Parts: sequence; C-alpha cells; structure tokens
Amino acid sequence: MTDKDDQQPAETPKSYDSKGALTIGKQRFAYQATAGWQALFKADKKSAEMFHTYYRLGNKAAAGRPLTFVFNGGPGAASAYLHVGAVGPVRVETNKDGTLPPAPTKLVQNKESWLPFTDLVFIDPIGTGLSRTLKGEDEKQSPDDETYYWDVAKDLDSLCEFISAFLSKHGRWRSPIYIAGESYGGYRSARLARMLQEKGVGLSGAILISPVLEWDHLFASRFNTEAAAIRLPTYAAAARHHGRSERAVAREALSTFLKRAESYALGDFLTSFAMGARLSAADRKKQVAMLSEWTGLSPEILDRHDGRPSIMTFVRELLRDEGKVLGLYDASYAVDDPLPASDSFAGVDPTLGGLDRLYVAGTNAHLRENLGVDVEQQYKLLSMDVNRKWQWANKADGDPTPPGASEDVAVGLSMNPAMKVLVVHGLYDLVTPYLDSKYFVEQLAQSSPTAAAIDFKAYEGGHMFYMWEKSRIAFAEDVRSLYGS
Repeated sequence: MTDKDDQQPAETPKSYDSKGALTIGKQRFAYQATAGWQALFKADKKSAEMFHTYYRLGNKAAAGRPLTFVFNGGPGAASAYLHVGAVGPVRVETNKDGTLPPAPTKLVQNKESWLPFTDLVFIDPIGTGLSRTLKGEDEKQSPDDETYYWDVAKDLDSLCEFISAFLSKHGRWRSPIYIAGESYGGYRSARLARMLQEKGVGLSGAILISPVLEWDHLFASRFNTEAAAIRLPTYAAAARHHGRSERAVAREALSTFLKRAESYALGDFLTSFAMGARLSAADRKKQVAMLSEWTGLSPEILDRHDGRPSIMTFVRELLRDEGKVLGLYDASYAVDDPLPASDSFAGVDPTLGGLDRLYVAGTNAHLRENLGVDVEQQYKLLSMDVNRKWQWANKADGDPTPPGASEDVAVGLSMNPAMKVLVVHGLYDLVTPYLDSKYFVEQLAQSSPTAAAIDFKAYEGGHMFYMWEKSRIAFAEDVRSLYGS
C-alpha cells in the first residue's frame, strides 16, 4: 500500500452512529453520537473531508437546545484534548492534582461534561485527527496540495464552511450556537466571534480556553520588556508553588499573591527594566534582587538575562539544584531532568510530551471501541507537520504575523450585544500566560464599551488546567453559568 493510499482510502464510510449514557449523581443522560466526515468544497469541487463527533441528548436533536462547536489549536492539534479531557461525556482519567497516572490509559465517565446543558460537535481541523484534504480527478482544479488549509485565513474559512453546512445538514439553524476553542483554538474562537456572524451564523456565546488574543508577546524578542512583564506573575506562581518565592506570605490566597505580582510586573518591573542602560547600577541591583524574590531565580541569572529570562531558562533553572525541570504547559509540574549535564534542555516537555500516551490511547479507545469508528487511518493527535508548515503571514497586507483577535471579539459583541464571551486560563501556563489575555481584555475595555461584557476566569493548573479535578469542576460550573438555565 502506498503512502497516498494510506492517507486517502478509496472508500471512506461517512459516519458511524452509536448510543451511550452519562450518569451524574442520580441523573442519567442518554445520548446519541455520530462520528464521521463532512465535505469541504473549493470551486464547487470536494476538496477535503473534516472529521467530527456529534453528541446530542435523547432520540433526536431538539432544535431549541444549545449546540456547541469545539476545537483545539496547535496549529496541528486535533480536538481530542477537549473531547476526552474536559468537555465530552467520556474522559481520560488523571490524578486529582493533574499529574499523569501510569499506563494503561483508563476512560471514565466525565461528570463535568457539558452534555447535560448543550449538544456538542468536536471538530478536527484539516490535517489533524482523521481529517484530510482530497485530490480531485483534475489536479489543476484541486487545492494546491495537502497544505492548502494550513493557513490562518483558509483555516478560519474552513471552520465557517463546516459550521454553516452542519447546521443545514442537521436542521440546527434555530439552536442557540456556541463556539469553544483552546490555545490557537482560542484565537480561532475570537476571530470567529466576528466572522461567523458576518456569514450569517448568529452566536449565543464564545468560550476562549488558554487563548492567544494578540501575537505581540508570543512572538516577542528577548528585548521586549512588556512580554517579560506578562510572564512574570506566572513565574511567581510557579516559584510559590515550589516553595521558591520569597514574596509569598503564609496562608495568603494564590489570587491575592498574584494581584501583588501583577502590580509589581506592570509597575516597578516594567518601568525599571524598560529603561535599559539608563537604569542606574544601584537601581538595577535593587530591581534584580526584587525580581529574584518574586521568581525564585538567582540574581546572577536574572542579571545575565537583563531581567527578562525566557520560559526555557525559567523551567530549567528554578529547580536545577534538585536536578529537576518544570513543565512549559504546567510549571507546577516538575520531573527529573533526564540530561542535567547538557547546556540546554534536551528532553521532552514533561507536560505536553507526557500527555501523548494518555490522549492518543484514550481517543483511539473511545472512537474505535465506544463510537464504532472502523478505519485503519491513524488518528493524528498533534501533527508537527501541520505546525511546521503553517502559513502565518497575512498575505493580504504583507504582514508576517496574522491579525490579532481582540478587536474581532469587540466587533462581534457590537454586532450581537447578547452574545456572551468567557476567557479562561490556567495560572501555571507558561505557553499562553494568563496575564496576556487579561492585559489585552483590560486594554480593549479602555476604548471599547462592548469589551466590558467579556468575563475572565483563571484556575489552578496549566494550559490544560482541566486535568486538575477542582479546576475542571470550577470550569464546568462557570461554563454552565454562561449558558444559563
């Protein structure tokens, strides 16, 4: 069998139907599930098939019941993280503190599933999960190649196309429509809060999970003091968790500690280190010492990095004396450094890398055993090929980075003031620090009255904070409140 044949079987079943039940307390929620593919088109020719899983309560969907479209990010991530991690009726089991249990993976009923209050559609963007581009009979009329949809604008268009076609196919145009995305999926949700409504799909709400709203800080150079200030409270939270922050106060709530850290980060830290060489030697020494008390890093390391240590420096250095390295996606998590003598960290990120075995096994077991999906095609949990080849440039105006999303949320809210927006983060996430979204939401609120409607929440945990039991419970309660009764 050739690689092409392996990626694109001649005949692909379009859907698999199954039934299940979720029991929460004394309530039993019987549901139907459909896992299958929906076509995307280019120039009226089928160009791709997008895999998705659709859950609805009862024997048939109620037109007035909420419907939520869910996706992850990457780019290159399938929807499995939210599907079997936080939102679907079945989830992979993790320890209460978010740490990973030993193999084999165990699936359990998800008592924090959103299914009791909304039907769910989990979408795998093209190139992830079981979704893929197709080759037409006439190559000149087909997409350029398999990377056609691996593009900021075309990816958003494909999601709009999918959602609109899904509503027509399943008769759900009169349902309250919600969208929920994690990480780059949070960026997608923010952009779609405007785009979908411009294309005629009214939204009742958007949930942005560990999102990137703007690219200013994520793509920042080492000279960007504002980006360093945004990371600082997360450094402080991790240092406090590991007993390394001298600024921590006994019995002080984490939320109170972080308010103080935010004030320092956007106050003395930002104004001092932004001065560069104009900061006197005495003041620099004073600020480096203060920064050391907050972050737990030595004054020597902080001075060498001009007060702006990278996240890789932080996770490698905070517990180096114990021979441990922190997780990038959850800095509360520490593991033995496998190669402590190397100049740079040569291992796999213990949080994201460690999750692969859990989510790959859990997703495959659920799809193939519970939902009856019977295909040989490999389910791609996280495609680094998609990530590496992603077209970030905004070709319309020549900008090397894509447009930000904060203003799209504000415009979406102005088009539909009844739409609800919830932005959520994990406090120990170094990849998309919580203060980044909080900062841009607060900046937006200065000039946009619609931004006042955006609700912000943060929980203990990392990028996938829902792996922590108490955070998953709190998140589910906040989302349920968003939907109302």
